[in-house]
Amino acid sequence: MSNSDPIRSAFDQLPLKEMDAATLVFAIESAVDELAIPGETLRLAMEVATLAHLDQFRKNGIKSDEDPYIVHPLRNVLRLLRYGCSDVEILSATALHDTVEDRPHAVIALLGGQTADDMSASEAQERASTLIASRFGHRISELVEAVTNPIDYPCDNTTAGYQDHVIRAIADPAVFLVKFSDFVDNAGSVKYLSETDRLRLVTKYEPLVEHFKRTSLALGNGLHLPPSGLDAIAKHIATIERDFSNTVRPDIKNTRE
Repeated sequence: MSNSDPIRSAFDQLPLKEMDAATLVFAIESAVDELAIPGETLRLAMEVATLAHLDQFRKNGIKSDEDPYIVHPLRNVLRLLRYGCSDVEILSATALHDTVEDRPHAVIALLGGQTADDMSASEAQERASTLIASRFGHRISELVEAVTNPIDYPCDNTTAGYQDHVIRAIADPAVFLVKFSDFVDNAGSVKYLSETDRLRLVTKYEPLVEHFKRTSLALGNGLHLPPSGLDAIAKHIATIERDFSNTVRPDIKNTRE
């Protein structure tokens, strides 16, 4: 993505990990304008995500120990825009991708539904998904659901079941884009984190790297991205492989000693 406008060029050149929430929003708006994408649905999705994640924070490790959680889905959206993705439903699902899993009660309240103290976690997620479908359409709801981890998985998500869930989900091109941008943002944080957090992320994500690589090649033009976007995906995978290779997991270290 390039533009002779110096403001847009400045946004294009900013590293995503160095942007705060306000900068990300303006950069997204600039990219949406440049790609001539109808922005109403995406804006609403970003508003819902912002409010749903309002009291959540996330480890960053670059400019501060923690960031408002919303920077994570916003970075994912902007990353897809930089790949050249112009599918507003994929972009909107990316903005909402963690809301059903992490903040279903907030989604219910924001979208006008009724919640109850005795509502189970699975019931809350189902209700939130239904309301997203009503407000945003079934495709966006289905994409969010596809990247929502099953509720019975351990919170560390290191099980083979989690990996199988991701591998099956990313066979769909739209789901691949939502999940891959999320993967890059999570796995790409390794070099910024403490050793303990690095090892945790490598253990969780390393088994998936090869699957993302193979699937990206298999889907190819089915991702509906320009060649520059496909190249960017390949470069991100290569960078993650390099970062992971520089982090030795305890189980690997023990076999070398």
